[in-house]
Amino acid sequence: MIDTEANKSAHWSDINELGALWGLKFLAFVYHIAGRRLCLFVMMPVIAFFFLFNPRARQSIHKFLDLVSEHEEITRPTFWSSFQNFIEFGASALDKLASWNNDIKPEKIQFPGKMKSLFELDPDKKGAVLFVSHLGNIEVLRALASHHKDRGLNVLVHTKHATKFNAIMKRINPSSQLKLIEVSEITPDVALMLKTKIEAGEWVAIAADRPPVIGRHNILKIPFLGKLASFPIGPYVLAHLLERPVYMVSCIRDNDQYRVEWEKLADQIVMQRGRRPESATPWANKYAAWLEKLAIQNPHQWYNFFDFWRSDEEVTK
Repeated sequence: MIDTEANKSAHWSDINELGALWGLKFLAFVYHIAGRRLCLFVMMPVIAFFFLFNPRARQSIHKFLDLVSEHEEITRPTFWSSFQNFIEFGASALDKLASWNNDIKPEKIQFPGKMKSLFELDPDKKGAVLFVSHLGNIEVLRALASHHKDRGLNVLVHTKHATKFNAIMKRINPSSQLKLIEVSEITPDVALMLKTKIEAGEWVAIAADRPPVIGRHNILKIPFLGKLASFPIGPYVLAHLLERPVYMVSCIRDNDQYRVEWEKLADQIVMQRGRRPESATPWANKYAAWLEKLAIQNPHQWYNFFDFWRSDEEVTK
């Protein structure tokens, strides 16, 4: 918890995000016996502790809110403004528990227009790629998938952060782990495995808002809230290999409802051999612009607790 110089430049994957993992087992127990409201009450002292004693995370959120205020020409955030992001992050942990426990019913998930499910985007079951982020709570998509047993949803997650989540999720609902795929790098073997799944009509979801865990130099510098931020090139390479439509998706909590936001990024992403960064940049610019708009509209549901605008040296460290 000591905020050393090394910690200030730490890669996001080296960070145990707010220490949430160690307490999730206890939260699962409280949630099971007492429900969401009491569980959030129990979490509040822990949330306050990490807000006060994790200056790097607090400063990172404050910097994000500060850039939002500059972009929108609104009141600058105060010291306590970022506390709401910490509270919302705690609430999102409860959303994880609810989704794993199948407690989020379809009527709680709202879609644009007359849509009742995101799977309506792919009625012929040809498969699709979803670019997700750490804005809102994409865990709700797992709840959506649990109500559509005939539609496979494969969520790519980082092993280091997922291991404890997986163990808890397996105890809560063993079947919800079937589509969780732990990867640190998109290797040829991983790509081939995902190709097989998507050719069977399943979907693949991958976060497109964080630098990669391995090969940290594989990034694109893309404008975001007026400054260059590091976005991964991997999702675009994967989408190119899978040869399926790509959708940008986020799920925003709205009181006791969940609002799914989506937009098609491409019918198919095609990259030129030897020119991957140049090929991916236009798509990454479009994705970043879409994410920026949602982040401005829902600033307190931004859960990247690291400096999103670090220098190249810090990113590749």
